[in-house]
Amino acid sequence: KIEHRFIDDPIGDLLKNDEHQKGLSWRLSCLHEHMRPMIGGDFGIVAGRPDTGKTSFLASELTWLAPQIPEAFDEDRPVIWFNNEGPGKRIKPRLYQAALDIGIQAMIELNKQGKLIDAYVKAVGAIDRIKIMDVHGFWNYEVEEVIKKERPALIVYDMIDNIKFAGGNAGSRTDQVLEGMYGWAREACVKYDAIGMCTSQISNEGDGMLFPTMGMLKDSKTGKQGACDFQIMIGRSNDFNAEHTRGIGIVKNKLRVDGKSGDPRAEVIFDGNHSRYRDAI
Repeated sequence: KIEHRFIDDPIGDLLKNDEHQKGLSWRLSCLHEHMRPMIGGDFGIVAGRPDTGKTSFLASELTWLAPQIPEAFDEDRPVIWFNNEGPGKRIKPRLYQAALDIGIQAMIELNKQGKLIDAYVKAVGAIDRIKIMDVHGFWNYEVEEVIKKERPALIVYDMIDNIKFAGGNAGSRTDQVLEGMYGWAREACVKYDAIGMCTSQISNEGDGMLFPTMGMLKDSKTGKQGACDFQIMIGRSNDFNAEHTRGIGIVKNKLRVDGKSGDPRAEVIFDGNHSRYRDAI
């Protein structure tokens, strides 16, 4: 027998979420000021061209978001980074760089002094607050088993397009399968009260653009976009003199802050040596 439950929460209780803005807030000012704090069930896409700095963007933001979890969720829950690109071991040093705002040589020196781990724990809250897991060749139901077991507050699906999707109603075309996959990922966030972010590639038509548009996701004009609450596009000019400049656009923003524009179209600084994205001003 199916149990029916209507949404009967008092309106005053629902408005408290907007009044107190409890959730996870971004590091970059252009995101922090134009998006409300993220709460369980929110799901977004972070997209960029190859070699734009998506991994550094995630490391920069996650090491800022992770320490906020105990207060925002009223319990200590981890971040899980499902990696589907290259070896996950390459990500871990980037997290330490971003958390401590240092380069590799400074990390090596801190490690020799026996101070590196303590400094990282102080920065993010716990040694295992951010967990990295390689999921090459995984099906989506295998990923969901991990989510169910670990109960993360924040889930990163790094290149979710490469996870195999077992949904029965997804169709056979690439865009249909991807739409099904993104729909599943969003549903998992609602089901397990977690924030979700997935990375995607920007198609070739967005190459060299600081602010690619919503429809420039690889293999999707509307499918992926329809499944998310926000879509952050990381743009990059091909101008050699703008090597460290990135454009941040929020081309879809259901988390828009009242009184602010939905899309800041901000230029920021990419500091690859420290795995950090910085405000330009």
